[in-house]
Amino acid sequence: MSEQPFVLICDDNKSVGDALALLLRNAGYRVQTVQEALQCFAVARKDRPALILMDVMMPGMDGATASGLMDDIPELDHVPIVLISAMPEDEVRERARDAGAAGYLLKPCPKDKLLETVRHWAGPLALPA
Repeated sequence: MSEQPFVLICDDNKSVGDALALLLRNAGYRVQTVQEALQCFAVARKDRPALILMDVMMPGMDGATASGLMDDIPELDHVPIVLISAMPEDEVRERARDAGAAGYLLKPCPKDKLLETVRHWAGPLALPA
């Protein structure tokens, strides 16, 4: 049996990160949450996620900036990043495009849309969802 894909969630709102993590764990993913972009860089370098879900609006470095910077790190430039935000869709889409993100999700995100996006970018599950 292959290893479960690892998804890293970066959201400064702990309750949002925990809710996303619970949904993904229940679907069969390995998940870790962090609350700031610099933590995200450190965990991603160490644990090499299959996917990063990153909030756009965070104190310090925002998710769009962090996403763009990860392209400059050779060991992370292949990791897809999906930005998540409660901002208007046009603004999130533009930020995701400008940052080179793989895509975006709007908060609140329907469970089916979240799982569809994660399955697309993180790869197949070792466990049935």
